[in-house]
Amino acid sequence: MQTAALYVRLRTAVPAFLACLLFNGTIFASLVSGNDSVYENSGLGYLTVPSLSPGHIVRPSSMFLLPNSVHKGSLEMSFDFQWANVWCYEPGKYMIDGEWIRSNTRIHYGLNDSVAIGFVVPVVGRTGGFSDSTIESFHRIFQLGNSQRDEFARNQCLTTGISNGTTQSFTRGESWGIGDVALCAVVKRPGTRVIPSLTLQFQLSLPTGDDEQLEGLGSPSISVSAVASKRLWSSPVIVFGGAGFFYCEDSELSGMKLHREEYSGLLGIEYEYTSSLSLVIQSLGSSAVAVDYYEFSKPCYELSFGAKWRISDSATVEFAVVENMVSFKNSSDIGMHLAVSRRL
Repeated sequence: MQTAALYVRLRTAVPAFLACLLFNGTIFASLVSGNDSVYENSGLGYLTVPSLSPGHIVRPSSMFLLPNSVHKGSLEMSFDFQWANVWCYEPGKYMIDGEWIRSNTRIHYGLNDSVAIGFVVPVVGRTGGFSDSTIESFHRIFQLGNSQRDEFARNQCLTTGISNGTTQSFTRGESWGIGDVALCAVVKRPGTRVIPSLTLQFQLSLPTGDDEQLEGLGSPSISVSAVASKRLWSSPVIVFGGAGFFYCEDSELSGMKLHREEYSGLLGIEYEYTSSLSLVIQSLGSSAVAVDYYEFSKPCYELSFGAKWRISDSATVEFAVVENMVSFKNSSDIGMHLAVSRRL
């Protein structure tokens, strides 16, 4: 039990430590003097990992899925893939059990070296998967507990909840489909030795996904994301932070009242191990999805750590592991992220 308590304390302390480090690093960086010529503040960039929490299974979001670069007259195509194992269970209230898979195919065209337009085509899938027994064994070894997941059938895919006193299944069994296709515009500024680089994205999502299968929202949505990054002096360390806003008019799902607005925050550190390889750790926090529905009415915090590798002048690969933090009942047990981008 001491091992489990230490594990939980460490995971709880990560957000505060990371925020403190980034805050102080940004203050120190802002004091550095220098000329105003173009300065490389972005490195290979942050990890393009969306939230993999169950709340974003109910309400998928593409905030912070911004392109790595913008070049006049060029096309950039990227593909990302996320897998998450989810077990959220509250006796007599709700159960979410399964493995969710999401991918996004994105194409951007550079109008100039600062502005690009494009579109995103997401694919959303769910399955019973294969990893339940492995996760249960891991939890037993470290005495973390399995939250009763070992009392139910393994590798099933089921989403149930209580609505008006009646238990109902929101989803059951496997499903695959196109999510909500989005149109987007991106503005990217490189910054200087004093001013951080800045990337802004404006996105309009169209209701092309099946909302009954939790593949789409059922109505249009808009989102705005912004990420600023700053190199610390001339070191290989880059700090970054971002904020996002999301709005969807549809505010109910099978009796669950949803917030129309959602807010997100991103904090992280990139370490340039070499000129073509960066190590990245970042924290993503998201506001509550539901107005009053158990753990879904609480914010969600996720930690991602991974690497980005520039395999050529025009292509980049990234990989990351996503872990839940602080609150374990409204986030995925574990997730994986893989992305490839190429300038055509």
